Amino acid sequence: MSEEQPRESVWPAVRLVVLVVAGMIVGNVLVTLLMTRDTGLGPDEALAFGGGAALGLLIEFALFRRKKR
Repeated sequence: MSEEQPRESVWPAVRLVVLVVAGMIVGNVLVTLLMTRDTGLGPDEALAFGGGAALGLLIEFALFRRKKR
């Protein structure tokens, strides 16, 4: 039962996590610079984190995981 299984690289998953976290940070900085923010959680926090995460996903799947034609 020593079947050899192809090993998948862990780097795409690590890169995805790093890009999502970096997107959240960049989104948070942009919202801070462009809006007057209060100290509580609100729609601006959701915009910063959700938009940043979406930006990271967009970069990952548009640039790195694009299918070759």
